[in-house]
Amino acid sequence: MERVKEDSPITIKDDKGNLNCCIADVVSLFITVTDKLRLEIRAMDEIQPHLRELMETMHCMSHLSPDFEGHRTVSRWPETLSDMSTSDELDESQV
Repeated sequence: MERVKEDSPITIKDDKGNLNCCIADVVSLFITVTDKLRLEIRAMDEIQPHLRELMETMHCMSHLSPDFEGHRTVSRWPETLSDMSTSDELDESQV
């Protein structure tokens, strides 16, 4: 009912009342990306979906300040990956 009153559809992600869930999602996605890199899974199409979801989830967290270093770091990666073709892999320095 709160979303109806605020005219905020359920499809819009935010952290209102869901901060702990957002934190858990961010941690889970970060671990997933890190584990893929440790397992030497470096293909752009294997990393990009998880990284994009991580970025979107972090942006939904209103408790993080806009100048939080994690935002800047995570936001740079989708830009880097979008310049790559699907079959490209990250090199050692990118990992």
